[in-house]
Amino acid sequence: MNPRSNTSNPTAPVLILGAGVNGICVARELILNRVPVWIVDTNDIAYGATAKSSRLIHGGLRYLEYADFRLVAESLHERDRLLRLAPQFVVPLKLYIPIRKRTGGLIAAGLRFLGLSRTRLGRWIGSGGGRGLWTVKLGLWFYDLLARSQLVPRHEVHRTGQNGPAFPAAQYPWSCSYYDARMECPERFCIALLKEIEQLAAQQGTEFRLLTYHRASVANQQIEIRSELGDILNPQPSTLNPSSIINATGAWGDWTLRELPAEAPPLFGGTKGSHLFTSQSELRAALGEGAVYAEAADGRLVFLIPMTGGVMIGTTDERFDERPELARSTDSEQEYLIRLTNELFPQVGLTAGDIHATCAGIRPLPSSGAARTAAISRDHQIDERELLGVPLLTLIGGKLTTCRALGEQTADRVLKHLGQVRTVSTRERPIRGSQGHPPLSELEHTLSELARETGYSQATCREVWRLVGTQARDYLQEPGSPLIHGTLLPRCVITRIIDEEWVTCLEDLIERRLLLALEPRLVRKTIEELADLFVTRSGSTASTRAIVDRALRRLETFYHRRDFKGRDQ
Repeated sequence: MNPRSNTSNPTAPVLILGAGVNGICVARELILNRVPVWIVDTNDIAYGATAKSSRLIHGGLRYLEYADFRLVAESLHERDRLLRLAPQFVVPLKLYIPIRKRTGGLIAAGLRFLGLSRTRLGRWIGSGGGRGLWTVKLGLWFYDLLARSQLVPRHEVHRTGQNGPAFPAAQYPWSCSYYDARMECPERFCIALLKEIEQLAAQQGTEFRLLTYHRASVANQQIEIRSELGDILNPQPSTLNPSSIINATGAWGDWTLRELPAEAPPLFGGTKGSHLFTSQSELRAALGEGAVYAEAADGRLVFLIPMTGGVMIGTTDERFDERPELARSTDSEQEYLIRLTNELFPQVGLTAGDIHATCAGIRPLPSSGAARTAAISRDHQIDERELLGVPLLTLIGGKLTTCRALGEQTADRVLKHLGQVRTVSTRERPIRGSQGHPPLSELEHTLSELARETGYSQATCREVWRLVGTQARDYLQEPGSPLIHGTLLPRCVITRIIDEEWVTCLEDLIERRLLLALEPRLVRKTIEELADLFVTRSGSTASTRAIVDRALRRLETFYHRRDFKGRDQ
């Protein structure tokens, strides 16, 4: 991408390290306010926690027990904002909480609320019992009160067998339902934001660069940015004297500070969250039309969420001190999540053989001495210090739900340092691909009309809509384009994605543009066809066989996809 400079604006670019959702949201705020931006990432767009998250847009029901009312209120308001402004990516999600008994958990919750859970009494009381019906109803009442939502219904109480998932009634006589939301494609959300940024920068003449697979470091009192791929076409590093530096590398934050280098104490204490993906029909049927958010017998929380192609099961919450790119789910984590699933639905008999994919990511949580990882705050913070005589802001914590708010708060600090005032707000700004989006109840009718207009099947229209929202019509203007094997996606759509969406390697395309790494129907022939198309469009000099083999190794190592060997169909 060629940067466009605005010679009337003397402001040097803001350097954002990290092309995850938080860094991108900061960039959007700044570009909208005509501040030039460079984004640099050592990997791909949305490579880290963004792509490995639980894909929930939620207020954080359990944070109420830690008296994080401000965080819950902010998250709930951002949830509703995303439901309004990004309906192509964010949809309401009804969750059911199975309940074992009427009473229990209220005193333990009160101790957590008062900050006394780490006392001897708190540990003893909190060690058993679980949350009863009254405790859950009280929590949901507060949740609804803080939300004040006009977009989703309030909570309800159900007798098992009368409504909701097929819990065993003997173990779970009741369930409570409430609403949050789901963003199944956060990777595509990031692309939509970046395309908006690119378009705005071009229209305004504001400089914008996105450099994935590049590394920034300090050299000769300036920032040196060098390709991680040994680019023979551009062997010389770029240099930059930024007006501010934003460290938005998430769980890599401490490593980033050390590698710049920049003096700072340890700021992060990440925990690993692993997820399983299954297309087992019995489990999908047991869930019905909702998702499950449950407390296991050992007090840990587990959720099961319907997704395209199956069910996502999560999540673990284990401390992790290694580099985040090394995170992967372990056999013990998989066994644990399978066991919890079978506690909730013993009739489905889920086994390891039913799991077609897994993934693991590191939450960028603040450094904490909390005995329980669940007690570590999920709120975001901004650490501020100085590097090369300019502000260095490190974003700590945060979650998918509050990405816009964190971007806004960070950009306001940058604007203050620059002596500028905000002229544009994102609080009511729709996300690209949402313009003209129909109500959810009318979406299938819209897709049916789109199928008639374009000649593609309604299923293909639905799949393209999932990726780009209301822009699907533009992407399907080439009639009769053949589908890639094993998918519903026409070649013309994938060609446009390769050409326009910063695809550097085949893994970017499979994992984070087309979201196929978690797709149960993905087979070797699919990957080979995508590789042929990628080589043709990108001009890559690597052999198709080599890039297919590399993609397969990543899928096996990081997603536990072991179902490709010897399979061509």
